[in-house]
Amino acid sequence: MTNVYMKKIVLILFSVFMSFGMLTAEKPEMNVLVFTKTVAFYHASKPNAIKAFYEIGHDHKWQITFTEDSTLFSDKELSKYNVVVFLLTTGNNLLSEAEKLALQKYVEGGGGFVGVHTATDTEYKWPWYEKLVGAHFLGHPPVHEGKLIIENRNHPATVCFGADTIKWKDEFYSFDRNPRKNSNLKVLVSIDEKSYNIDENIWFKNVNIVMGDHPLVWCQNIGRGRSFLTALGHTPELYDNEIFRKHLTGALLWAAGKEK
Repeated sequence: MTNVYMKKIVLILFSVFMSFGMLTAEKPEMNVLVFTKTVAFYHASKPNAIKAFYEIGHDHKWQITFTEDSTLFSDKELSKYNVVVFLLTTGNNLLSEAEKLALQKYVEGGGGFVGVHTATDTEYKWPWYEKLVGAHFLGHPPVHEGKLIIENRNHPATVCFGADTIKWKDEFYSFDRNPRKNSNLKVLVSIDEKSYNIDENIWFKNVNIVMGDHPLVWCQNIGRGRSFLTALGHTPELYDNEIFRKHLTGALLWAAGKEK
């Protein structure tokens, strides 16, 4: 299936979901902007990811706005939202300089941000965004089953895992730095590199993707706002997974400052 065809599917989903959202969310408890623009790698999981966010919003009576239109990143427009999500975004210059400044002001002024999977494969040339997401994508082996280490089981985004460790099938990203070394970041989930074949590095042969200590999920405060990053979420079927949906729900609630 071509990227062009997949993008047409996504646009159809945007139209359908937005129509339902306007009809059902007269008094939403939370407004969420989900940004899905890609100018580099396009994930086939995007349509299912959008469907998952729509259904999460519907279940919680939240208004979910899906867009690839960067002009929504203005002071006036962003003030309408509790959380901005970068969902499977990729590439550089997704936002103009004015739009970048608007996002920075939004988060530092008290807004919430959630980055999902490829949010770290986005905006490599923007220093503030690098601070926002905590690290940038470096490489990965193919999809494997590995052992996640749940380092904080009490966070709204991790209580769903229900154990100190859990088997998880996904595409496990490596990063250009260890987020744990940033004292402002709190690592919530890491991966045991011995539990999967990280040496199966077939696409990034000149890159060392072995990290040793290997965080995958973390969060931080930025100014008066909150930023949450989960590197999980590569395969389409994960977005139908009840545990992963609860993980995303908890991330949204925490980023919005609405966790119980």
